[in-house]
Amino acid sequence: MANYRKGKDPRGSSNDRLRRKLWMLAMFGDHESCPCTHCGCKLTLERLEADRIVPGGSYKRSNIQPSCGPCNRLRGDSPITPYRPHVTIKEKAA
Repeated sequence: MANYRKGKDPRGSSNDRLRRKLWMLAMFGDHESCPCTHCGCKLTLERLEADRIVPGGSYKRSNIQPSCGPCNRLRGDSPITPYRPHVTIKEKAA
């Protein structure tokens, strides 16, 4: 069970989670799909999970990367990525 402090979900509201996924689709993909950081499989909104780079850290944009469920669970709380990263971050437009 997740660690909930003061009754709040650390992942945020369902709207927060949706915005986070849409951001990852845009930043790491083509707005409709993006590759899993770990195995490179194609992720859509339904399959996309936010994998925290620093396990147990915040869900800030600087600490999340796209992951499929199996890779996210395989990695667990390990700071080590189980596979060679397959994702490149798009440069911000000026």
